[in-house]
Amino acid sequence: MTRKLFIFCLIIIAVPYSCTKKNKFDVDISKIDAGIEIKRLDKDLFDIDLGDVKNAIPNLKEKYGEFFELYNLRVINLSNSSNPAYPDYLQAFVTDYTINKIHDKTIEIFPTITNIEDELNNAFTYYKYYFPKRKIPAIYTFIGGFNQSMVVADSILSIGLDKYLGSDCEFYDRLGISEYIQVNMHPSKIPTDALKAWALTEFTYNDSVDNLVNNMVYHGKIQYFLDAMFPNVNDTLKFGFTGKQLNWCKQHEKEMWNNLIDQKILFSTDYMTINKFINPAPFTAGFPKESPGRAVVWLGHEIVVKYMARNPGITLEQLMMDDRYQKILTESRYEP
Repeated sequence: MTRKLFIFCLIIIAVPYSCTKKNKFDVDISKIDAGIEIKRLDKDLFDIDLGDVKNAIPNLKEKYGEFFELYNLRVINLSNSSNPAYPDYLQAFVTDYTINKIHDKTIEIFPTITNIEDELNNAFTYYKYYFPKRKIPAIYTFIGGFNQSMVVADSILSIGLDKYLGSDCEFYDRLGISEYIQVNMHPSKIPTDALKAWALTEFTYNDSVDNLVNNMVYHGKIQYFLDAMFPNVNDTLKFGFTGKQLNWCKQHEKEMWNNLIDQKILFSTDYMTINKFINPAPFTAGFPKESPGRAVVWLGHEIVVKYMARNPGITLEQLMMDDRYQKILTESRYEP
């Protein structure tokens, strides 16, 4: 499929996960393998011979292909590698003091990424099970100077490791990143963030009416997708909520829904209103401060769960391709 470049900076709160619960997504994938192999531009770029940068560039271009140009132009904003001045630009970048400090910290936290590769391979194996005709992306890691968490393009999924150095990383305090965002910036969040970034570009929002409840259902579908890709992962990680925040949602589901109805904003098409409820925040505007940001996405997920329970014949692929958000809401008969 044709895919527009998607630069993804996911900032939701999460905690590490554990899992033993079985559910309907525990399908047999034993005969499928996504064949994921992550290529580490974050390491290779800084291993080049600084005395011969010009001759190192063709090897990087051959190994990283389209992503190499994407990285240069859209992530670190150097220039096209065919620019005669590019070798000088690249050398300046890899010898920059601050960038090297970031690189050193990244290698300290990620000396290897075998566990991440295994988790992504497992998730994309589920993806291949549910969507056998869709492409599996080539996956890369990079250092972006804290610019992006994920960058997605045609058949490319790339991960900015410097956005996942740990919630207590000193760099994040110096950058003035809010605490509710920092809590999420740790290695165990990479797999779910990566699959979410991929889903947001594979299954884009598509409705002539852009209102709050349609956005809730759309993002609820994305969360349902994550349920299928990570059947044994706790909801705290998939939603980016703490356990306390998740319990708050469960205990106040009816109040949240009634609040949206009473405020008469479910069908609001106001851009600022939609963003206020859908985008990351320390808590959801209009709800108590104990609520997580994006709590309405949890409601959207509950709508989708109920819709799928009432329609067991609908496949995951059919759900993800169905842009009739109002139909999903109506047929879910959602009434907390």
